[in-house]
Amino acid sequence: MSRQRQINKKEEIKQLILNTAREIMVEEGIDKISIRKITNTLDYSPGIVYHYFKDKDEITEILLKEGYGEILNSLRDVKDHGNEPEKEIRARFISYINAVLKFSEYYLAIVLSDKASILQYTSILHKGVSEDRKSIKILCDSIRKGIQLNQFKECNVELTAQALWVSIFGLTVRLIIEGEIDIEQKEKLINQQLDILISGIKK
Repeated sequence: MSRQRQINKKEEIKQLILNTAREIMVEEGIDKISIRKITNTLDYSPGIVYHYFKDKDEITEILLKEGYGEILNSLRDVKDHGNEPEKEIRARFISYINAVLKFSEYYLAIVLSDKASILQYTSILHKGVSEDRKSIKILCDSIRKGIQLNQFKECNVELTAQALWVSIFGLTVRLIIEGEIDIEQKEKLINQQLDILISGIKK
């Protein structure tokens, strides 16, 4: 076997292990991933999995970074709206919701876990969150811009960002759980939620 074929084969096995872990996460929850379940599903020996990954935590961390990478990209893809921070916030939240709905089962398996090892990546309610959660920092920057432009009320920027995020999170989870909601109704709900939230911070 050529060197390139060996490299391709190794990458194929690595992805197969990750895909299997992802399926377990979606079906049973991210905290249910284990080397034993992966090897039983694939009919591999544990040694094969350990050849590619240090342990279960490394696999879990990769899956978490994948999911949050998609969400962060959805926020970064929204252009800067200059002197219109309200439009910026709206566009970012809509982009976030649409990104989440594309991999909803995957998202729920991550964000509904209360396991400490998962919460270190997903928690957003602690003081100082804007320093270690890029998504919250992006939102804080938009709120701060609105205050500087005299469009938003003076406020605790981080607390305001947390409150906005949690409110949108609740709507997003309901959209996932209730499933078959037509596009028009979904858009009305999102826009109504944003109208109410943004009116609370506008001057």
